[in-house]
Amino acid sequence: MQLFDGPAARLIAKAMARGNREAEAEAIAELDPAPDATVLAIGFGPGVGLKLLAPRVSRVVGVDPSRVMVSERRTRNASNVAVHCTAADALPLEDAGVDGVIAVNSMQLWEPFDASVAEVARVLRPGGRLVTLTHDWAMEHHEGSVDRWLDRAQRVCEQHGLADCRSWRGQSEHGKEVFFVATRRT
Repeated sequence: MQLFDGPAARLIAKAMARGNREAEAEAIAELDPAPDATVLAIGFGPGVGLKLLAPRVSRVVGVDPSRVMVSERRTRNASNVAVHCTAADALPLEDAGVDGVIAVNSMQLWEPFDASVAEVARVLRPGGRLVTLTHDWAMEHHEGSVDRWLDRAQRVCEQHGLADCRSWRGQSEHGKEVFFVATRRT
């Protein structure tokens, strides 16, 4: 995405940092990772979620396809945070290597979607959860409606071993974001 790597990327990162803090905190609260957990943050952008996760867990791995976002984070990471410049369909992690996955305002950008969900399922340990929080307008932009987006996400997740899919409105941005949560089958 040229937008996140182009000349305006650093300005976009600053705006995202201000706007995503509440959503990141809400997604982390829903995941509720254990102190010894390894958590993967997909599409970490300016790194608000990485910063919030670092003191709560043993290890944080962040992936983002934007070279700008990754270079910004590499200079400000805690010792238990590793970042990689890659997309969700090419995760640099071992099978069943993470306890939870968080994606705030990024799941709608996963391309190819099916391969990205397959990668998330591969790296999640059995019983681990995928927690996403996405702007409703972004879902509508990609699928025409929130319901169609959620139906597609659930169908693809279930095909790749992510079950117990649930969705509901988040509290951040006055409910204009939607949670989608799925659990890796045991």
